[in-house]
Amino acid sequence: MAEREYFEPFRKLLPAAERYIYLNSAGCGPLPKPVWEGMKAVFQRMYEEGQIKVEIHDWLFALLEEARKDIARFIHADPEEIFFVRCIAEGLNTVDYMLDLKEGDQVVVSDQENPASLLPFFAAEKTRGFRTEKFHAEGSREEILEAFEKALTKPVKLAVFSHVLHALGTKLPAKEMCALAREKGILTALDGAQAAGNAIIDVKEIGCDFYVLSCHKWLCGPEGVAAVYVRKELIPQLRVPFGGVGMQESFDLESNEIRLRSTARRFEYGGKHIPMYTAFSRTIELWEKIGGENICQRQKDLNAYCRKRFQEEIPQAKILSPKEDGMMTGIFAFTLPGIDHRDLVKKAWEERNMIIQYRTINLYTKEEGIRISNNWFVREEEIDVLTDFVKEYVKNHFKGAGL
Repeated sequence: MAEREYFEPFRKLLPAAERYIYLNSAGCGPLPKPVWEGMKAVFQRMYEEGQIKVEIHDWLFALLEEARKDIARFIHADPEEIFFVRCIAEGLNTVDYMLDLKEGDQVVVSDQENPASLLPFFAAEKTRGFRTEKFHAEGSREEILEAFEKALTKPVKLAVFSHVLHALGTKLPAKEMCALAREKGILTALDGAQAAGNAIIDVKEIGCDFYVLSCHKWLCGPEGVAAVYVRKELIPQLRVPFGGVGMQESFDLESNEIRLRSTARRFEYGGKHIPMYTAFSRTIELWEKIGGENICQRQKDLNAYCRKRFQEEIPQAKILSPKEDGMMTGIFAFTLPGIDHRDLVKKAWEERNMIIQYRTINLYTKEEGIRISNNWFVREEEIDVLTDFVKEYVKNHFKGAGL
């Protein structure tokens, strides 16, 4: 297991983490120097040589294919199973329209999803007639599996859930959930936004049909680039929902027929901001250099330390994130009864140069809490600063209220 000192040279590659107490990778991670320099080098050559010159054009598309290979390796897939999108929501919208969902059908989602995983289906059901149902994704591993299995009724055609929940940080038992769905002939689509860089991802072991991931959170890449895995055997069976240059091997002007690519690239079309996609490669390169297992263990260790400090110093805090090793990630979430969580976040920035985030932890009641991101570059003394700040904030709040 890598000790804290192991990560210090890599931390120096993150200027923002050196300037601030950066505890919000679950929102957007700090951009590392090699990722920035990689993007800058691509932009520089485009600037100097032009963007449409044959040599530059071919070079850019070679870089894009390298990114496809890197992403495939990162999630243990084949490059032929990867297509590019701009974000998680675009990926799930595309998955939605690949399927022949109609009146009487159901999509089941967890009640702990980010809006990016909910709104594509809420929007589409209005025009296509299917219904989006929910299952409760809070509690023990057994409770989550039981709730999920009960939700897999006959009308369900697709189950959508996050590999790691965005607000609570729970790593769901994805392999077991996908197996339950597969037994009933139900397809599965996973939102990997909070898992990429925060958990080891092996889509073949998980057994999912679709997996959507981006690189701007725990991997510390830029926003606006994402990718979708689609299981190879499914590709010929799925509708191609959108058309554009890139989807085809060829097309016929007289018959209007398109001969589609045989790979997942049939779902990909149009121009791309390639320098940004090459940054996906640089984030994965840094992840692999540090070591994925090292990173995930460090995140769990920091989470455990954070829990210990809060339990010792702020007993009134209700800790929401799981402590079980198989469900724990780098996300530490809590609520403070009677406290304005948004004001706490604002004061943390103004008074301590500390970047944290409030989140809605119950989409039904709109209850809010605080989400702390213990990414690999965080130091224990930064968690100490957080703990002392929250403790003092709570003390002053109730003192001011005369309680």
